[in-house]
Amino acid sequence: MRWPVAARAALALGIPLTVSTLLGQQTFGLLIGTGVFTVLYGAGRPLRTRLVLLLTVGLAMVASVFVGTLTTGNTLASIGVVVAVGMVATQICHALRLGAPGAFFFVLLAGVGGYLPAHGVHPGTLVAATAIGAAVAVAVAMSDLVVRPRGPQEDAVDAARTAVGTFVAAGSAASDAEQRSAAATNALHDAWTTLADGGDPVSRDARARALVADLHRIQHTYASHQLPGDVPDPELYAEVTEAPLGQPSVQHMLRRSVRWPTTALQAALRVGAGVATAGLIASIVGTDHVYWAMAATMLVLHTGLDRKNTVIRSVHRLIGTVLGLGLFLAVHALVDLGGPWVLVVALIVMQGTVELLVVRNYAAAVLFITPLALTIGTAGTGVGVGDVALERLLDTAIGITVAVAVPWLIFRRGTPGLVRAHLARVLASAAEVLDQLGGGTHRRPAGRAALRDLAVDMQELSGVVRRGLQDDPDGIAELLEVREATAWLGFTVLARGSSQIEPASGVEGAAWACRRMAAQLRQGVVPAAADVRAVRAAAGVLPTTD
Repeated sequence: MRWPVAARAALALGIPLTVSTLLGQQTFGLLIGTGVFTVLYGAGRPLRTRLVLLLTVGLAMVASVFVGTLTTGNTLASIGVVVAVGMVATQICHALRLGAPGAFFFVLLAGVGGYLPAHGVHPGTLVAATAIGAAVAVAVAMSDLVVRPRGPQEDAVDAARTAVGTFVAAGSAASDAEQRSAAATNALHDAWTTLADGGDPVSRDARARALVADLHRIQHTYASHQLPGDVPDPELYAEVTEAPLGQPSVQHMLRRSVRWPTTALQAALRVGAGVATAGLIASIVGTDHVYWAMAATMLVLHTGLDRKNTVIRSVHRLIGTVLGLGLFLAVHALVDLGGPWVLVVALIVMQGTVELLVVRNYAAAVLFITPLALTIGTAGTGVGVGDVALERLLDTAIGITVAVAVPWLIFRRGTPGLVRAHLARVLASAAEVLDQLGGGTHRRPAGRAALRDLAVDMQELSGVVRRGLQDDPDGIAELLEVREATAWLGFTVLARGSSQIEPASGVEGAAWACRRMAAQLRQGVVPAAADVRAVRAAAGVLPTTD
């Protein structure tokens, strides 16, 4: 359900904007809106991880505005800072899997920080307003946990139950069984991750233990209704190996993300090239809001989408912006007639609507994002709304044109190498788990860390292959069979690591073979799928149904 999240987003903006308007300081209330964007992060996370995330995001929002203010009056310096913020934020958001809204708002605020002080807003006032907005946002974003302390865990388990129930009810012979199976697998993984982040698997609380037991029952139900063994994609199978391993530490995830090549690094470099290009073009054209062009490029590129979906997102962005500019003009026309309280109501409604729509329909969300961001981003400047609308249209056109071009120019032919690298990582991680199994240490911290690394490597491989099938299907065609065999090997090793109690015997050769094939892949040599299947047979006692 999105409406509770949308309500919190609207409330986070509504509280400071209402108070400031009552005090006759509506412009300051609009500036507070820069920090209020913090409320958009962390929804669905349990208490202990949500609070840390929100505090970190809030501080990063303030830091982004602050470094932006240091570049006021220097266009090239502003472009350089926005590019740097965009690259770092993209890298971190991908590495830590923060999800929507990702790195976009950090770039937006760095641009705002460079723009508003040049148009009459004192830098200290802007930074202070952002800090106040972030503080309000953190408090509001945590408010639902006062009523339901384990609400995120309960919702995640309920979502897994629903997804599994939908798959089981339709049966494995249904025409959409593959999609239902994939949805159930994702829901199970998300539920286990949420419980692990909330500390439920190690808690002595009765409700926490009940949630863990409930999720185990849901997973066993799914495992008993697996798809037939001749289904070609191993990821369509239930993740019967899933266990409450949790995610690796933040430091470990960041270290993993800087190994070349990774999706995080590629996305960050594309963002750097695209945002810099958009900023330079906008400055040459002579637009006043150079950062708008950079933000438009950032909004399309920061998610690391494949080329097809990049174009789709760009079209949505353009359509939403055009319609949103009409809404922007209409709202301000009503404000001229009805006064400042019309603006308060309009912004609160738009903030909530954005959060309600952004997951389901991006184009519709942009319709409301545009007037919301324009109103906040021009607060206190006195610029005419007509001029603002025309310039926003031009900057958006520049930004999305650059965003569409970048994936065709940067790493266009890099997909096969990226897939090979991730295949090698899965095999190397499988070898480490096999070593832990052979030594009987797989249930100790080092063994659990090895299992977590293997699970994360397999998830990353899955994402890389999905993007590769969109961007370069011919280039990765020769890798698909070995990828399938490698995925089955990974599932088998995970399953044995989760179920084995005593030290495993006879896995040394399988671990050596995994490392040998990983080394071959790093050298550009693709091992035969039959060799990977043979290693799988040697590595586990589970049935080899591929």
